[in-house]
Amino acid sequence: MSYTPELEGGGHEFGRAFAPFVRDVVGRPGRLLEWCAGPGFIGFSLLAAGLCDSLDLADINEHAASAVAETVGANGLDGRVQFHISDCFAHIPAGASWDLVIGNPPHVNSEDTQTDYRRSHSPLIWQDSDWAIHRRFYREVGAHLLPGGSVVLQENRRFSSPEDFTGLIEGSGLEVVGAFDCGPDYEDYYFLWSRLPAVAAGS
Repeated sequence: MSYTPELEGGGHEFGRAFAPFVRDVVGRPGRLLEWCAGPGFIGFSLLAAGLCDSLDLADINEHAASAVAETVGANGLDGRVQFHISDCFAHIPAGASWDLVIGNPPHVNSEDTQTDYRRSHSPLIWQDSDWAIHRRFYREVGAHLLPGGSVVLQENRRFSSPEDFTGLIEGSGLEVVGAFDCGPDYEDYYFLWSRLPAVAAGS
């Protein structure tokens, strides 16, 4: 797939962790959105594995759009993949909705973190001061979930714990399913799974 080094925020590796988790734990969605997608490493890996029917990708970085377009064209995916240049959900159509929203968002809530981590990643990729991006995401995502819809974000244990996000999730009207290890070679990371409650999902 197409990408440039400045668009790589770890998704090239993390797609390998997402695929078995979605397949074996969450269940196959029909419609999938990768938020904070960059060039779409995770979303394209799930689409290639047959784990969704259609894929939407959203990122604030407009440079990701051309990389996604090249990947779509090279793989004959016209009509199955759509890219949105959007600050969270600001420029995503109000009626757009998905069975599953996934993401590898910025993991660090302050500038005070390891020097090596800061040097190897741009602030756009790693920094979320006071979890402002997460707060906005959880506040808005529920309106874009289909009945029974779920959210799975990959977080970093070096910089957060699941408890940092529990209040944000529950305050948004979602329920926390749980935090799950990402598997071998990803010991620093965990999946945080939330979803629409059963009553909101109509069951």
